[in-house]
This record gives sequence, structure tokens and C-alpha cells, in this order.
Amino acid sequence: MAEKKSEQEHPIRIGNRLSEAFDRLEEQIRERAYRIFLDRGQEHGDSVADWLSAQMDMVTPIELELKEQKKNIIVEAKLKGFSAEDIEIEVVGNTLKVFGSHTRENNKNKCDATASSVESVYFYDTLALPDAVDPEETHAKLFKNGKLKVTLPRLKVA
Repeated sequence: MAEKKSEQEHPIRIGNRLSEAFDRLEEQIRERAYRIFLDRGQEHGDSVADWLSAQMDMVTPIELELKEQKKNIIVEAKLKGFSAEDIEIEVVGNTLKVFGSHTRENNKNKCDATASSVESVYFYDTLALPDAVDPEETHAKLFKNGKLKVTLPRLKVA
């Protein structure tokens, strides 16, 4: 089946180094949670609530949709605003991990002056797969409309 020309595909990295990216993100969440604690005046509070608040500030929620086919498992997500270079996936056992990060610059004009800030945006999700898949044959595409499509071939049972 031919794809529409407007939905040009972009390759996604399929790697096995996501733990490094998660460690960096976790450190940034930890620093944000500490800033929340400091902003509260260093009063005793709920450290779990601080962590969750920091995580909500930094991680954009995504929804992974699983579709089963005879030979493949297809996982799709809407990732508007991200590029293929921002996204990495990993298959470990029967688990799919999807991670993305990018930095965007926000420019605001106020009284003939431009203020800019840099904001890092992350997403992360995992999905338990219903069957064993072949990580070596897994491939992913990001279409211009922001749709991510991951094709995971089922392992053939002998």
C-alpha cells in the first residue's frame, strides 16, 4: 500500500542506550523537585508530591496505541512538535520503550524588548507487548503530521 506523499517518513533511532537518557532526565527531575522544595521555604512537606510535580512540569504525556496484526504488532503515537532526531525507541524483552526530548526557544515581546527562554520538553512511555518480537527487524517512522508508527515483527514460533 503506497503512502501519501504528504506523509513523508523520517527514520527513528532504534537503540539500546535509553538508560543513559533516562538517567539524565531523572537528574533534571530531581533538580526541579529540589527547587520546588526550596520555593516552599525548605519546610517539611511531601517529597513524593514534589517529585510528581517536577515530573509533570518536565514530561509531556503521550498515549501509545497498540494494534495487532497477524505478522506484526503496530504501535502508534501522536508526537506533534517532535522531530525524528528527537525520538528513540528500544525493545527489551516484551517491552517497548519510547523516549523523546527536544529544546525549544520561547520568544516573548514586551515593550520593544524581546525576552527569550529555553525550555526542554520530554516524553517517555513504556508498553508491554502481547508477544515476543524481533528487535533486530523493528522499525519506526515519524510522519509529517506527527504520527509515530513502530512496526514490531512477531517472532516465529517453531
